[in-house]
This record gives sequence, C-alpha cells and structure tokens, in this order.
Amino acid sequence: MKSKNICCVFLAMSLISVGCTEKTTAETDGTETNDIANISPRSITFEWQPLYEQKLNEYMTTEKFSDKAQNGTGESRFDLYDLNADGTPELLISANDSHTTMCEIFTVSGGAVTSVGELGEYGTFDFYPDFNLINSEYSGDGFVVGKFISFNGSELVDSFSYSDNSASASKGAEMKYEIDGEELSRPEYDEAMAVYKNAHTVSIGRKYSFGASTMDYALHCSESWGAVLTPKEKELFRGQLMQNFTMSLETGKNSAFELCDLNNDEIPELVVSEGTDNNDSCRIYYITNNVLLELDGAFGYQGRLHFDNEQLVFYMTGSPTGNACWSLTENDISSFSVSMSNMECGRKYTLNENTINASLR
Repeated sequence: MKSKNICCVFLAMSLISVGCTEKTTAETDGTETNDIANISPRSITFEWQPLYEQKLNEYMTTEKFSDKAQNGTGESRFDLYDLNADGTPELLISANDSHTTMCEIFTVSGGAVTSVGELGEYGTFDFYPDFNLINSEYSGDGFVVGKFISFNGSELVDSFSYSDNSASASKGAEMKYEIDGEELSRPEYDEAMAVYKNAHTVSIGRKYSFGASTMDYALHCSESWGAVLTPKEKELFRGQLMQNFTMSLETGKNSAFELCDLNNDEIPELVVSEGTDNNDSCRIYYITNNVLLELDGAFGYQGRLHFDNEQLVFYMTGSPTGNACWSLTENDISSFSVSMSNMECGRKYTLNENTINASLR
C-alpha cells in the first residue's frame, strides 16, 4: 500500500511554508492482510471513453472553444455526470461562464455521441441527484417560474412546471401559485414544493478544463475508482463517509464528496466537502497499510478545492484570507502557477447513503 508525503503548503498571500501532520481516523483490527492489489483505472475501459474524447477534441476546433478567459468570460470547460443513473455518464460542455451561456448535453446512443440539448446559465445547471431531475428556473420582478426536467436516456423530458409571484405582494398583486398550470393555495403549493426546496443539489457543467492532463484524468480515471479500490479500502472509506453523513444530518449542510487522485499514484484520496457556505472547507482522507488517515487541517473555500492535474497541486482561490496551495508530492510549489490542466474537486456527489454506495460499488 502507498504512503504519503504530507505535505508542502504555500500560502500565496503570506509566503509561509508549513508542514502537515497525519491523523489516524480509523484502523483495522490488525488481522487484515493486504493480499489484494489495486488495479490501474486506465485498465478499465468503457464504450463512451473514446467517443467522448473524440467529441472533446472536435469541440476544441470550433469557434465556441476558448482555452483562456476573454472579455471577462471564463474559458471552456466540461463535465461528466450520469443524469439518469444508467451507469453511463453524459458529457456536458460549457463554452464559458457568461450569464447567457447554456450547457450542452451529449450522450452515447448506438455507438455514437448524440446531442441531447442545452440547459442552464453561466455554463452550468442545478441537478437533484435524489430525483434525477434538472432544475431550470427564472426569477423576474416579483415572480419565479421554473420547471424540473428528466433525461430518459435519449432526450430531455419536462417533468413539471411551477410558478410563484408572492414576491410581488408589496405591489398589491394577486398572489398565484401554480404547478403544471393548476392554481393552488399557498399551503398546497408549499407542501408540493417542499421536498424539492429542501433537497440538496449539485451544480454541474464546468468541472474540468480542456488541458491534456485533465482530459486524460476525467476520461480514464474519474469514473473508475469504485473498481480500483480493494474491498477493505471501500469498507474504510464507506465508514468514514457514513460518519460525515451523520454529521451533515446534524448540521443540515449540503455536504458532498469525491474520490480524486491527488498525487497521480492511481489510487484515489477521499475529499469530503462540509457544505457550500463561505466558511466551509474540505477534509482529505487516504489509506495506507489498511489504516485510514486524515490530512491535518481543513482545505478549500466554500467547500471546494481546485486541483492542477499537471503539477499535482490542490489549491483554493477567492477566499478573503487569500489563495493557498498544497501538494502530496515532493514537488516545489513555492512559485506555483495554475496550468491549463485543472479541475474542481470535492463536490461530485451529494453526501447520502445512496451516493456512498454507488461510488464504492
């Protein structure tokens, strides 16, 4: 089993280097043996991998593609996400993060990549994993109109629509609450919408850059970690995730997690996001010699980390306390500058029993 070099830290605002320590969070009873070897995620192949790789390479030749920010608009990015829980992820491509930019959705059908449609704004859209539903909503002057959309494997299908003009009450407007065109009372509307308003969501569409290292990781590693981990490693990660899930039920936060290889040894670390508030961070866990360890410290901002797949550095940006970066390798990161190969890390799955089991199957 692997060991970790933990970790060099560079705080970009203060130029202070600090050492991280290891903290044991779970152990075996000493009777386990490491007699099952990990396999490479690149040894696991899926039909969609070469098809999506070809589509991404084609997209990079179009006028829509940009590999850097232009005129205040972010560069093109993409995502992989299984929208109908059939085991095959859809490919989502975002030209930029402009307010009016929608996310293009592609799927594999009959051995070819087919276009499903476009949704969202700022190059992303909100997905409700508990219901396999996409939300599309518009807020105007005193009203909200929206709809929930499902993907049936070949096309996007409207599930139901809703509208609410209660925000215009101060202007003397007559209050109306509707679902699928049927007018409801306020209590009826609130009851029908409560399950969705209280559900946790993930924002998808702009996870990965088009850099070579990131494209390779996304296509050939990101969807294979459940097959790479040994049964004991799955048991340890599942136990830790259930602990984090129990804590999230107590706090009510929109916690999430992801398996991500932070040092390119083809065995993933576990990144758990506490939530999406400004003060929420990520916790990072790894396994060595059948022992689950946690990196000492909290990482990221608003429950998100970014990871440079080329330089093997994870980092945070946008925090009022300044930018920071860390690495699990011996690489010198004192002059770290983000490469073209980078990704968001930590919020691939909302944290619940279903997603825990699905990611570790």
